[in-house]
This record gives sequence, structure tokens and C-alpha cells, in this order.
Amino acid sequence: MKVAATILAAAAVLGVAGAAVAHAVLARGTILALPSLHGQVTWPTGSHPSPVAVPKGRTAVVAYVARGCKGCLAELRFTLRQLPQRVRPLVVRRVATGHSLLLLVDRRGDVRTGYTFPFAPAFVEGDLRTLAR
Repeated sequence: MKVAATILAAAAVLGVAGAAVAHAVLARGTILALPSLHGQVTWPTGSHPSPVAVPKGRTAVVAYVARGCKGCLAELRFTLRQLPQRVRPLVVRRVATGHSLLLLVDRRGDVRTGYTFPFAPAFVEGDLRTLAR
């Protein structure tokens, strides 16, 4: 019984070591990185023009807010207050016929990421800071 347990432990140690070596060899040159934007959907620059006119050089939030969604407006106001004045976006509100939605527009006038309500304020804040750079 002791011999079997020793053999099993040795095999486990060798298996872990072998997996680590295989990973190091096979993953060479692979860099895992976090996405630059954190919305529920993101698009590359130039693929989705803003649905509303946004002055070039400004970031914007296009907020489609469902009628009566007071919590949506409070959540949006809270998030925007966390930003310094220099990175606060232009806010364009529209009435939504369905669910409430935020679209973040970059300085070139392209929609880059979108969120549905409720959203994580820290992610929206971070994405607005990224787009303002």
C-alpha cells in the first residue's frame, strides 16, 4: 500500500512538472492581456459610427433610457460624477423603447463599447478614461 501511494505521488509530481515545461515551451511568445475596454460588447475603431452627432475630439455617452427608469439615470449620474471634469463626456439622452443601454463614443465619433443597465460603474468609468486619452 505504501509503495502504491509513493508511486502515485511521484507520478503526480512528474505530471505537474511536465505540464509546466510543456506550457513554457508551447506558450513562448504568447502574451495574455486584458481587453482595453470592458463593455458587454466592444467594436474596433471605425466599425460603428455614432448614432448621434458628436463633436470631433470629444468623447460621448449616448444613453438610451427606458421611460420611468429613474434608477438608470441615478446610476449614470453617479458614474459620471466619479470622473474628473477634463474627462467627462458629452451626454446625449434618448428615450429607449425597450431596455436601457449606454453606448460609449470615442474622440473620432465611433461607438467603441456598450453596456446595458445595471452596469458596473467602475468599468464604465475606466472605459471613459481610456477613450479620453
